Amino acid sequence: MNPMEIIRKKRDSFELSYDELKYFIDNYVKGKIPDYQVSAFLMAGFLKGFSEPETKYLTQIMIESGESFDFSNVEGIKVDKHSTGGVGDKVSIPLLPILVSLGFKIPMVSGRGLGHTGGTLDKLESIEGMDVYLTKEKMYKLVKDIGGGFGGQTENFVPADKFLYSLRDVTATVESIPLITASIMSKKLAEGIDSLILDVKCGNGAFMKEFSDAKILADKMFAIGESMGKKMVYIISDMNQVLGEYAGNGCEIFESLEILKGNIKNDVYKLLEAISVLLMERNQIGSNCDERRKKFKDTIEKGYAYENFLKIVSAQKGKTDKLKKEDLFYQTSINVKSNKKGYITFFDTYRIGLSLIHLKAGRFKKEDGIDHKAGIRVYKKLGEMVEKGDTIFEVFVDKNGEYQTSIEMLKESFKIEDSLKNFGNVELIKFIKGV
Repeated sequence: MNPMEIIRKKRDSFELSYDELKYFIDNYVKGKIPDYQVSAFLMAGFLKGFSEPETKYLTQIMIESGESFDFSNVEGIKVDKHSTGGVGDKVSIPLLPILVSLGFKIPMVSGRGLGHTGGTLDKLESIEGMDVYLTKEKMYKLVKDIGGGFGGQTENFVPADKFLYSLRDVTATVESIPLITASIMSKKLAEGIDSLILDVKCGNGAFMKEFSDAKILADKMFAIGESMGKKMVYIISDMNQVLGEYAGNGCEIFESLEILKGNIKNDVYKLLEAISVLLMERNQIGSNCDERRKKFKDTIEKGYAYENFLKIVSAQKGKTDKLKKEDLFYQTSINVKSNKKGYITFFDTYRIGLSLIHLKAGRFKKEDGIDHKAGIRVYKKLGEMVEKGDTIFEVFVDKNGEYQTSIEMLKESFKIEDSLKNFGNVELIKFIKGV
């Protein structure tokens, strides 16, 4: 076997065997196949597709490329959640301490920004000193002692996905259902968890624009997880507008803290409640929905989740005295305002995500650095009425940096119409499977 023949075979729409895929992926991880050939392979697969057997092979090969976690000696139900990504999607950050407060164990392995979407690790690194490079031993200790931890992919944890993930981001091959499936499920199945909930985003700010595509992706991931003995749940949720009030790294940490303190009950809060209740139901915790909702609310109202977040941050060397808004995002801002009275009928959420990259809150290339303090606040939601001169976006900027491109993009990212005559309902959660 040689790389060029495997690329040619996929280019010509032939199905690859387990051995061919393993040869290609393993040798890439070992540095024997260069990025440019893997880029060609990814594009061939993106255009020609991967079959269900190929997708399962890719998932298994990625898991086998490095070490996996083993929490069999840790008491409790091990769970995790994964989102396919969106603009302002900070759900993982408050969810982990909420689930810990509910008695779950969560070895959360997250990623960095991918395409126009933000990354959980980039957001967490807005906290001064926060260490997300957890060894297998450190993650085990966090899960055993505190109940969970926020980690990234170490050199030895599913390294094949780590390499492919960063290359997909810069080769326009992110939006491939088989590649997304293999990427997500390889990491999650290597975590040693018992149960997994998937939050598959759908809309103009998601990788899956159409509901039908989102459901195909969700069903494929669900099937792989179930076939490997995991208790699976998935939801399909809306990404036709920014999730929550903030988008950016440090400002999303701030919003997460406000939610955990009980100061904000917005669409992020609703999603947190739904995910927590579904995981409890799937794992037979609580006798009915009302009881499960009360358990969720208690984690916030009684301060358990907030305290657990501080414990986790402190255990990961983050400075808990550096969680004020002035520590997390720029206090210099520019407002983008409406130029007419009417109703918000459309957000170009993808464009909003790109505007964040121009602020350096995201990456165009995998080598790009991140400005953790840049970001935006969104003051209006779809269907809301605005007056002329109302603020739609507040943009947090480095006053010495370049931000005009982002401002212009944001000005073109929404529509205001005179009425809601042709405007449908906005459903946060569109579909649920597994309970």
